[in-house]
Amino acid sequence: MIYDTLNNLPNYLGMSDNLDAVIEFVMARDINNLPAGKTRISGDKAVVTVCTVTPQTSDKALFQRRDNHLTLETDLEGSELFEVSLGELTPTKPTDEAADLTVGTAGTSIAGMLCEGRFALYLAGEPYKSGLKAQGCGKLKKAVFSIELDEDEEEASEE
Repeated sequence: MIYDTLNNLPNYLGMSDNLDAVIEFVMARDINNLPAGKTRISGDKAVVTVCTVTPQTSDKALFQRRDNHLTLETDLEGSELFEVSLGELTPTKPTDEAADLTVGTAGTSIAGMLCEGRFALYLAGEPYKSGLKAQGCGKLKKAVFSIELDEDEEEASEE
């Protein structure tokens, strides 16, 4: 997991071609003006979904894991808490292969706060919860970038 400010996003160029496309997309525009719903950045390899959610408490949320995608999240309005597990995910239902999504429970986690101007980049295979209720915060408008692993990254993760 990487947690930083959007101003520092260019520091992560060169990690992945598909991540580079997202970084260049974010730096070239005011992402607060993105339309609700899905916007393709690089075909199906990188997309952003802008949505409004009602944060929930951690005990009501399941961890999620994507094995073939990075997930970059930033809050456009409001703030939220997130957790990243330091342990393995125990699935509570079968993996949704089409969405590359497994949900379940996981052990010990670390927590942080996401807000406007900050981002969290969840790595492939890393269990995390996001959209968790922060004190005093109601509805939350966020941008969630789904970034397919580059082909060479997928081969490295299989070895």
